[in-house]
Amino acid sequence: MITLVPGSTSPKTSLSRKALALTALLALSGSALAGCGSRDEEDASVSTSASPAASSPASPSVSAGDSAAPPTTESAAPSASPEAAPTTSPAATDGGTTAAGPCTADMLSGAVENVPGGAGADGISRVLMLTNVSADGTCTVSGYPGVSYLDAAGQQVGAPAARIEGAGALPVTLAPGQSAAAELRETVAQKYGGCQVQETASLLVYPPEDTASLTVPYPSTGCSNADIELLQVGTLQAR
Repeated sequence: MITLVPGSTSPKTSLSRKALALTALLALSGSALAGCGSRDEEDASVSTSASPAASSPASPSVSAGDSAAPPTTESAAPSASPEAAPTTSPAATDGGTTAAGPCTADMLSGAVENVPGGAGADGISRVLMLTNVSADGTCTVSGYPGVSYLDAAGQQVGAPAARIEGAGALPVTLAPGQSAAAELRETVAQKYGGCQVQETASLLVYPPEDTASLTVPYPSTGCSNADIELLQVGTLQAR
């Protein structure tokens, strides 16, 4: 015979409670696992839905670059106008040939020629001729030549020639063999009472724009006085 003691729990009842507790624990664990799986699915869903949003701005950026390229090319094209680079031509005469340089002393020969009716009571008028004798082509003279007397020793006698005013100085182009002429006036030395007469043998001639000179044979009579001008010369003209 079994005697029941108040406040004690039977073995069957204790086992039943443990089973219930285990069942409840398993239920709670399953619910927690289900919750985690649901959260993972939601995170994946959010990540998937956010991916297009993040990539969508990159697409307009590329298309904007593509659309910006044509305006840059079109705006640069008008600046390359054919009129922006005008062509230039070398200096030339009306005939289309390159302009000739100045005639220098080593390119010229000189001579003094008589002029019909040039003799007068106080002096005589002649012409000084300068001829291009070079083989280098054409050259140009323009203006007054410098002229002085020389004695037989090559020393200058008296004052250099004064300039005859009036005729304009125009460029004269001389091809090989061509000449230019300048009027040459000579006053009789004996006209001047204070003249110290001296025989001369030639003329010293400086072409315009040249510091070198040539000698032209011309026997005459000069004054050694530096203040007496017996010679006068005009501008070179085409012959």
